[in-house]
Amino acid sequence: MLCGILSVVLSAPAWAQKYVVDDNFADSASVCNITLSKDGKYEMLGQEAFKLPMGDAVTVERLLKGQTSDGLIKVNGKEYGISSGYLLFSDENPEGTEDIFGNTRERNNHSWSGKFFATFTPYAIIAILFIVAMAFMFLGMKIESMRRYALFVVPGLILLASLLEIWAYWVLGNDAFWWCDKDKYGFFGSLFRAIPFMLFVAFQLYSFKLYQQLLLGKDSKTKLSIKPMAISIAICIPVPVAFAVILAILGVRGTFVDILTVVVFLASFAIGVMISMKKNVSLLGKTAGLAFTIFGIVYIIGSLVAVWGLVVVIFRLIIQILIICAAIVGVCFAMDKGGADSSSSSSSGPAPGSTLWIDEDGGRHRSQSAAEEANKRIAERKANQ
Repeated sequence: MLCGILSVVLSAPAWAQKYVVDDNFADSASVCNITLSKDGKYEMLGQEAFKLPMGDAVTVERLLKGQTSDGLIKVNGKEYGISSGYLLFSDENPEGTEDIFGNTRERNNHSWSGKFFATFTPYAIIAILFIVAMAFMFLGMKIESMRRYALFVVPGLILLASLLEIWAYWVLGNDAFWWCDKDKYGFFGSLFRAIPFMLFVAFQLYSFKLYQQLLLGKDSKTKLSIKPMAISIAICIPVPVAFAVILAILGVRGTFVDILTVVVFLASFAIGVMISMKKNVSLLGKTAGLAFTIFGIVYIIGSLVAVWGLVVVIFRLIIQILIICAAIVGVCFAMDKGGADSSSSSSSGPAPGSTLWIDEDGGRHRSQSAAEEANKRIAERKANQ
């Protein structure tokens, strides 16, 4: 018996690992047949065989030949391939077992933050924060007793909403706008979600001007400074990237370039921020001016994220609109061509309303010559009678 157990242990793959099927968006993972390249050097994922629901456990026997992100699993004794993108390293693996796909636990689609921003909860929170900020903004401008509360509540709410926007984009990138994805909700579903998103972005962009009126008075000619730091924040990434590319083209590389790139980034970011902070401090005082400048930085970054998200959503919808228009044009063209072919095929017969030639017996003919030939036959018949 001991020999049998040893033989099973020795025959099993020493590095087979357990994984859990897991993802923040998908509800199941594709399991595919394995195909072999013509030279036999590579194994690839082929046609989908079936799906595994989230939460199922699988054992990866090995990597597919020539691959680093696809593994081989066995189901009912048959070998299949699965992408590591859907796999999370299981806690049931023995201590010291290595994750052959790297560290799947650090991937965003498995992290709690990735799953959090794949739900409506954070976006509902952002929407509520903006709605309450709007309410306090307008109440503060209309009711004097509400003004002192609005001065603190409005920037606080917008700050929290902006931080959530930045966090969502940091975690998911463009996938942070999944709730306007036409592939998930269809064209009209995405469009209906995009409309309130546009309104929130418009308020976010205009809220600084409204808050300035709330803070300094509607008729005040004094203006707080935000434009210099907005310019700095907008250029602080493209400028050092362009600088690094130029140095690379000139053949300058190494640690020195990395240090210079960081210096350029900090300088391009700091110049505009310092200009705005100096002006705001002179208008509001040291503490309030510094606090307002910090708020402005977060507000600007959050606004950039929101504007970028709106561009992404609108671009996707425009692509869908163009596809729909192309389909309509294609159908119209096909119908027009079909009508032309039908007209061409029927042109050999008499057109409606055309002249028909009638012989002496009342027979109808499509041409005069055919009618004359018929008349000759009629005459010969009568002569023979």
